[in-house]
Amino acid sequence: MLKVLMEFRKGILFVRLFGILNDSTIGEFKNQVKEVITESGIKYVVLNTSNLKAISKEGVQEIKCLKKILKKTDGQFFLFGGEIKELKSLVNLENELKVFERVVI
Repeated sequence: MLKVLMEFRKGILFVRLFGILNDSTIGEFKNQVKEVITESGIKYVVLNTSNLKAISKEGVQEIKCLKKILKKTDGQFFLFGGEIKELKSLVNLENELKVFERVVI
């Protein structure tokens, strides 16, 4: 099961994932998160994975795909979270609110 909470604040979309991101929940991630970003033209996204219990290789690929989408549209992707070893190379925020120090809108 995957729960997605989204909050838009000062031009930045904060996405918080809870539960498990795997083959059976990737569709929810795509429909809720990727669709909102691509349809609305959001350029700045903070993805918080600190409350994910598990993530599959496909889940990691979807997160990397989201990062590529934002890069193509001159946006920025920030990842905060957790102890999931597959995402260690992508983690780049000490906490979510540090994004306000890095983004000038």
